[in-house]
Amino acid sequence: MDKLSVSLIDVGWGDSIFIEAGTDGQKPRYGLIDSNDQENICSSFIFLKRYFERGEVRLPEDKPVFDFIILTHFHADHGDGLKKIMREFGTKAFWYPKTSHPGGLSELIRFANRSDNVGFHEAVNSGKDFPPFGPATGRFLWPPYSQGNENIDAANENNNSVVLALRLGQVTFLLTGDAEGEVWEKIGTLPADTRFFKVPHHGSVNGTFLGAAGATPWVDKCPGQAYLGISSHIRPFEHPHQKVVDLFRNLNRTVFRTDEHHHVMVETDGGRVWVKYSHI
Repeated sequence: MDKLSVSLIDVGWGDSIFIEAGTDGQKPRYGLIDSNDQENICSSFIFLKRYFERGEVRLPEDKPVFDFIILTHFHADHGDGLKKIMREFGTKAFWYPKTSHPGGLSELIRFANRSDNVGFHEAVNSGKDFPPFGPATGRFLWPPYSQGNENIDAANENNNSVVLALRLGQVTFLLTGDAEGEVWEKIGTLPADTRFFKVPHHGSVNGTFLGAAGATPWVDKCPGQAYLGISSHIRPFEHPHQKVVDLFRNLNRTVFRTDEHHHVMVETDGGRVWVKYSHI
């Protein structure tokens, strides 16, 4: 049986998303999106280390462990832990968006250039094919192709976030970074078979609502049968915002959030979809 799973790791604040794809009897394939680990708080690293130990991943023999690692955008609550994870586990590919504020991203790129644990790295654009990922396929919905800096949002780094659609069989999972309302207007139609949608920007108001009229572009496009997942950011930003929570409740949307359900794992065999959650 083929399987695709996405886990929102309960990191306490920020984002870290672990992805696994595989077929029974074959070696699983692994991906990671974001990590906010710091020197003394390594929630995503600890989760991954324990998961790989249970799966009998051997280090350093099995490096690179990851097929890909993605930085959705360079804010500390998404990127601070990635260098340690790439160093310890290795990755075939490291992807990131172009930005007008390179900051800490430059340090990650320098590390990728000199590290034997990173196969290659490059900026994402939606015009390039996503490589095979076990039985699953993928495509970047955002950011768009940019020859220079013409498609970079210099005013709002969240809107440079990588948006990735992963598909197995008749099921798509959408992983959104912190892309705000303007992005969802530009992306257009979402896959009709979307069954899991990671709520942008931790369930903040600007991740869901747009403009004075309170438009909700991604909510309007997201199929009603899709589970919603929130990587919560309670302190210091109080995300998800109560206005967003109330919207989902009024629409009878099924929502899972890391501050309530902790590690949230969504799995599919390409037809069925099921959700598990736990402290472990």
